[in-house]
Amino acid sequence: CMGTACHVKGAANVAEALSKELGIKIGETTEDKMFTLSTARCFGACGLAPVMMINDEVYGKLTPERAVEIVKKYREEHGGA
Repeated sequence: CMGTACHVKGAANVAEALSKELGIKIGETTEDKMFTLSTARCFGACGLAPVMMINDEVYGKLTPERAVEIVKKYREEHGGA
């Protein structure tokens, strides 16, 4: 999310860490088609800012490190490399 609350609380740093971890830029999809890195104006979870969403699940109070760990765990649980 890149809404105001998320932006103020470091969403750009989270997006940068995810971009580096996934090896893609915003708007791109990983080679294995597991992740597309995109931005949204607001998820309506401002109290949990910064947040990200994987499928329909919202993850909040993110740091760049926590976001990367969530992605790694998701990959392990869903058969990704």
